[in-house]
Amino acid sequence: MPTNLFPDPNDPTLEIADTTPPGVDPDGLLSFEAPAEGDALDAAAFADEPWADFDPEAEQDDDGGPVSFGGTPLALADTSTRERWLQSALKALVAPALTVDGQIGPRTIRAVQLFQRRSQALGGGALTVDGQVGPRTLAALERLTGRSAPAASAVVQPPPSPAAQPIAGALQVSEQQVDGVTEYTIRGGGDEVRFSYWTPDYRNYKPYNVSRYKGARKGLLSDSQILAVGYSSSELKILQANALKESGGAFGAINTWDDQIVSWGMAQFAGQAGTLAALLAELRESPGSRASFMRWFAANGLDVARGEYPWKNGQTRVGWHVVVTTREGRTLRGNDGWKHVRTDPRLLGAFMLAGNDPAIQLGQVEFWRRSFLSRAIAKHVAKRADGSGGGAVRRFITSERGLAVLVRLHNWMPGYVTTWSNRFIAELQARNPKLDLADPYHWNQQLEDAFVARVCDERKRVKSGSYDTYALDLSRARGSFVVGRES
Repeated sequence: MPTNLFPDPNDPTLEIADTTPPGVDPDGLLSFEAPAEGDALDAAAFADEPWADFDPEAEQDDDGGPVSFGGTPLALADTSTRERWLQSALKALVAPALTVDGQIGPRTIRAVQLFQRRSQALGGGALTVDGQVGPRTLAALERLTGRSAPAASAVVQPPPSPAAQPIAGALQVSEQQVDGVTEYTIRGGGDEVRFSYWTPDYRNYKPYNVSRYKGARKGLLSDSQILAVGYSSSELKILQANALKESGGAFGAINTWDDQIVSWGMAQFAGQAGTLAALLAELRESPGSRASFMRWFAANGLDVARGEYPWKNGQTRVGWHVVVTTREGRTLRGNDGWKHVRTDPRLLGAFMLAGNDPAIQLGQVEFWRRSFLSRAIAKHVAKRADGSGGGAVRRFITSERGLAVLVRLHNWMPGYVTTWSNRFIAELQARNPKLDLADPYHWNQQLEDAFVARVCDERKRVKSGSYDTYALDLSRARGSFVVGRES
């Protein structure tokens, strides 16, 4: 799983100090909302959706600041290679739980960004928070650890790609005609799924749009397994409500009909927006899901890498992206890879079958909590005009149902959590001039109910479908939400 973590030190555009104004939400639009049964929504409704960037490593950093102010020198766990030196330095300075294994994956990149955010407080100077170890970031790490980084390897290994031909563990595909429609059956590991594509007589027909598939296995994860990875009981309820709405609780649910090209999983992680590649990178790196990733994906010609890749409209991006090796030996990256996946029943089946694997299911659950739920409830809202006051939205909205609505909004359009919240808080402030709604202690049940109603009404106004039947079994009482364990 290669990355372009150490860029060219001679590139003059690198490492410009971060000048993002305080309070500006850097998150772009994250994912799409798949249509659920009963929603009056068709594929054309998403044709011009303004999808924006997703940075899977841009985590909220609200855990109190620096771990260490360094020393001269610090004891580092392993300095045998530059990658291990980097991980050792990050572990000593800001990320004590980071594994030192020389494999640069999502956890290491998040630790780099965490260090970049804290660098000024640590005494290393202000740095751009981009996850790249450029000259300034490298110099700050060396200064704060008192240890020089080893020279980069003189031999640059090409990015590993899955085998061009199916290898042991590859899936078997067969097809048959069922009522005049081609139905594909994909088998592997004693399991099988079946699906067909939309037919030309279907409304809004486009080639390679996957119809509903058969063979989804639900109920494989127990509540205790989910709670064990850090969820609170409140967060578990929100997860269940969101997954039921997005995918009917099917972890292998796959969607190829909108401009995300391919979306997959219980939260419909999106191809073009980047959430799906970020999830796959996590599944590949995590000890609990690595073997399953290799079995379902790598063995069938699909991998992930970090670096530059083709995006949309002739543009390129840098980040996690899919790498597909076709049976003809071609290598396709990014959007080109996702476009190929749509046309390949074997790869579509790999996603569906992977969704039946408990290790993959638990990996989705862990990723969603960190990258969706935790981000949503940590969004900063309600600042006064002078920049004072405000805080994480979960300090103002404290019920299970209220936060479930905001998490669902984030699953659809993350930027709306901040913009809608601030607009509705301003409206409520105007109606309650004797209260200071930038202070969470001035909130009460009536204000929270009015706020949540506004969010639900606005969602109904701007998009087909509503939250009227969403998470109705969750508590509306203030203070009912309990946050889970810090990851």
